[in-house]
Amino acid sequence: MVTEEPSTIYDYQKLVNRVYHHSDFEFVGIALQAELYPYPIKWCFVAGNRNERFRKITLRRGFEIAGLVLRTGKPFYSNDLPKYTLSSAMYTPIAGAEALTAAAAIPLSSSTMGVVTGVLLAGYRDGKRQVSQESVKQLQGFIH
Repeated sequence: MVTEEPSTIYDYQKLVNRVYHHSDFEFVGIALQAELYPYPIKWCFVAGNRNERFRKITLRRGFEIAGLVLRTGKPFYSNDLPKYTLSSAMYTPIAGAEALTAAAAIPLSSSTMGVVTGVLLAGYRDGKRQVSQESVKQLQGFIH
């Protein structure tokens, strides 16, 4: 299921804030893919961040949670983010920067072309709370 993205920059931050304040997620962020080659993916809008390291993270399509969700257009979730190492295709710099142990992510698509252009990710730091298909559905509910 591909969801439609908000239409303006204000809407992105508003969406992130709404998810953060109306759920129990400890971190919420949106990563967007640039429109120009080499099409880097960057975390642009966040809430619940502990530092500003997310601003330096640049990803490629197909790698990391955001890259995988952008490439496949399918939701993703994991409850063991620390297991992914630098050599893994699923290495997750946002999890390291924000000390996330579990996260769920859904694609955001362009309303004009239906192409996946962003990712909404929400996660936990404490190692006790888990994400599941229900977490994915919860995130999708914030889009509609």
